[in-house]
Amino acid sequence: MNKVTPIIRLAGPVSAILTAAFGGFLPQYWLLGVALWMLIWWITETVHLGVTALLPLVLFPALEIAGAKSLAAYYAHPLVYLFFGGFVLALALEKTGLHYRIALWILRKTGTKDHQLLAGFMLATAFMSMWISNTATAIMMLPIATSVVAVLEPQQREKLSRPILLSVAWAANIGGMATLIGTPPNMIFAGFMSEQLNKQIGFVEWLPIGLSASVLLGLVAFAILKRGLVRSDLSLEEERRTQDWLREEWGRLGALSSAQRRVAAIFTLTAVLWIIRPYLGKWLPFVQWSDTGIALVAALLLFSVTDGVKDSLLKWEDTKALPWGILLLFGGGLALAGTLQGSPWFALLGEQLQSLQGIPFAAWLFVMALLGVFATELLSNMALVSALLPLVYSLALALGLDFYTLSLPLVLGASCAFMLPMATPPNAIVFSTGNLSMPYMIYRGIALNLLSVVLLFALTLLYQFMG
Repeated sequence: MNKVTPIIRLAGPVSAILTAAFGGFLPQYWLLGVALWMLIWWITETVHLGVTALLPLVLFPALEIAGAKSLAAYYAHPLVYLFFGGFVLALALEKTGLHYRIALWILRKTGTKDHQLLAGFMLATAFMSMWISNTATAIMMLPIATSVVAVLEPQQREKLSRPILLSVAWAANIGGMATLIGTPPNMIFAGFMSEQLNKQIGFVEWLPIGLSASVLLGLVAFAILKRGLVRSDLSLEEERRTQDWLREEWGRLGALSSAQRRVAAIFTLTAVLWIIRPYLGKWLPFVQWSDTGIALVAALLLFSVTDGVKDSLLKWEDTKALPWGILLLFGGGLALAGTLQGSPWFALLGEQLQSLQGIPFAAWLFVMALLGVFATELLSNMALVSALLPLVYSLALALGLDFYTLSLPLVLGASCAFMLPMATPPNAIVFSTGNLSMPYMIYRGIALNLLSVVLLFALTLLYQFMG
């Protein structure tokens, strides 16, 4: 791999130079070449996605493709600050350990029978993944899962360990689909809609389709994993031991600390304001409410409210853990898409797509669902959505299709990496325990992938029919 990586890195700039040379080094050919360069690096991830996203800001002004001032605006899009606020909120949950307490609380409430434990882990993981990254969620839930499984008798442990571990990976991916800040593809899509179609997608606007997909996929995933359980349930002794461990772990946490109570209050207030935001303008017309403004207020509170002892809930040093690369990726994707849209290539692509006029809209939806679900097994979901949204937009304009509905199965499908260990960090995290075999993961993952394609196709078709 070490020998291949330099070759792949060189393939990006070499492709750009060759493409530009083919067109006489005109600006529009440089644009096409840089776009190809970015796609190569995004798809192979030979360079960090965020670093690749800086290429337009560096190269477009130098090559007279676009001005630096106009390009910089993409990297300072209001949605960038919405996601920044969401990331800060997630950071506070993790720093105070509130996310671990919430997960344990859900597990204690769902019960300790086979199907109850499975449902508990999926609910706890999915709920946390709605607010913090799927990677952080999986890392947090894995020790809980292994500890719960460890207190079972050997026979029961053999039966439950693999379904529970796989449920953590699946639910971490599924939960992020529910909210706008839950996973990068949702953010990238919202930014693209805002920039290209001037359509604002906020927390409330995304919730119906995102939460519906998350709940339905969660139920299907639960059914697949539950099917693999033997009918015999936990013995009374095993139930008692599991309950004891959960009770002891809960007791070890003690009462809510002052910092946890304050973060919980800010978290709850932020979520409520996001949900009722469409009505705030009517109730308080003298204030211009936005999801971005609400997120930034939450961030300001977390940096300024004290933890009840001596320090603020968050210090700026804590932001070292924020995924800054995703914010850069978001800006770079918008910069590339916006520049391409204003170029001759966009019109040329639209003309070429006219030959596909006869294909029904439903068929396009199915293709998008299939592409999103299975391509994300091999590509980063961020890179997949960033690369394909401009093409889907060209397709929608050329054929007169509804871009929003057409993109939904692709964007949602990009979070459906259930089959391969290397497809997404949560899969790799649970696979690293050594308790999951490749055939076990692939066999069940293929089933969920195929059902995800059907479900996302049906859901977006219904959404289009109702809309």
